Amino acid sequence: MRRFGSVGRVFSVLFVLAVGTPLFPSCGSPGVCRAVGYGSSVTLHITPERAATLATLGIEMCQDGTCHSFSINALTPLTPGPIPLPTSPGAPQAVPLRMADGSIDIRIEAGINDDPLDLTTSGTNTSGWSIGMSHARLKPTTTYPEGRDCGGPTTAVATLDGLGLRAG
Repeated sequence: MRRFGSVGRVFSVLFVLAVGTPLFPSCGSPGVCRAVGYGSSVTLHITPERAATLATLGIEMCQDGTCHSFSINALTPLTPGPIPLPTSPGAPQAVPLRMADGSIDIRIEAGINDDPLDLTTSGTNTSGWSIGMSHARLKPTTTYPEGRDCGGPTTAVATLDGLGLRAG
């Protein structure tokens, strides 16, 4: 068996450290966040009974003194799939989707935090009559899939049915 001497051992140790050290941070060490760019959103679920007669819907979201509002004017096609939504400058990105059961889910991508969020809806039914104005105070929650240091998405959920708007 061949011996390398002290120089060979030192070189071998340095080689192992140089090659192996970059691998350690990717093995779940603290301070390393794998996912970045979590999106925060508010989801408004409209029940099938309410969605079947809803023609237009106005939504206003207010949090920490800042409000955003927008309208959806083409809710009458009853076929499942995306519902076209005009975009307006400064308004949050909203994605309305009619589900197979007739309900509508509207995902509003907005920079929300854990502070209370006020959501107000109004609109008209297919006969042109007002559905009235409904208000709910939501408590958004943030999840931390990789720990608080890595951040996470903040979400809030509301439901609009025949009785009005409610959290959850």
